[in-house]
Amino acid sequence: KPESLLERIILSSSNEGNLVLDPFSGSGTTGVVCRRHNRNYIGIDLDKEYLDVSIKRIQDEDNLFNK
Repeated sequence: KPESLLERIILSSSNEGNLVLDPFSGSGTTGVVCRRHNRNYIGIDLDKEYLDVSIKRIQDEDNLFNK
């Protein structure tokens, strides 16, 4: 899903500090958008490869803003 779509959904349906659950997290786009907008995030996926991609993307997002 495009980040811009998830951003609209997350911003309109949650507040900073809220918890967002993505039971089919895939590559972690929801998690990345949550990090950008100070939401907590739980992502679930059956495929370990997708989880690894997700973790790396979220860590990269954190590193980008914590320099």
